Amino acid sequence: MARVAAEDRRRLLVEAAIRVMVRDGVSRATTRAIVGEADMALAAFHYCFRSKAELLELVAEEILARTLSPALEIVTGEGSVEERVRSGVASYWSHVVEHPDEHRLTYEITQYVSRTDGLEELAARQYRGYVEAHLRLLEALTEQDGIELARPAEDVARYLAAVVDGITLLYLNEGDADAAAAALGVAVDHLLGLLGG
Repeated sequence: MARVAAEDRRRLLVEAAIRVMVRDGVSRATTRAIVGEADMALAAFHYCFRSKAELLELVAEEILARTLSPALEIVTGEGSVEERVRSGVASYWSHVVEHPDEHRLTYEITQYVSRTDGLEELAARQYRGYVEAHLRLLEALTEQDGIELARPAEDVARYLAAVVDGITLLYLNEGDADAAAAALGVAVDHLLGLLGG
C-alpha cells in the first residue's frame, strides 16, 4: 500500500474493522484479518492503536457518527422545530434500515466488552456517548430556537437514548421496520411535547 498519513491509516483500519466485524463477528475479528482487509501490514495496526479495545471504541464511535452527523445537520438547518426533529429522526432511521448489520455490530460490541475482563468500562463509555449525542441534538435545538425543555436536558437525553436504543434493537430482532418506525413516531411526539412543539 502507498504511504498513508497516520490519521488516514487509522480511519482506513476502522473502516476495515467494521467490514470484518459485520462479516465475521467481533470475537473473530483478529488484528490480522483487519489489516488484511485494509491491505496493510500487521505493524500498521500496532502503530495506529494501543490495543484492540481502542479500536472497538473507535468502531462504535464511527457508527454513531454516521447517524449523528447527518441528524445534527438537519436539526440545525431550515424549517420548523417539528420538521427538523422529524427529519433528523427519519435520517437516523434510514441509516438503521439501510445498514442494519452496522447497528447489530454496536450491540455485539456492547456484549463482547461487557463479558471481557478489563473491557467492561468500554460499554459504559459507549452508552455515555449515546446520551451525549442526544444531548448535543437537544442543545442544538434549544439554542437555535430559544426553546426551554420541560425537563432537564440531561434527563431527556438519557430518556431518548434509551427509547431509540430499544426501538432499534426491537427492529433488529423483530424485523418490522414499519412497526418500529411507528413506535419511534410516538417517541418523537413525546419529545415535541417536551419541547413545547
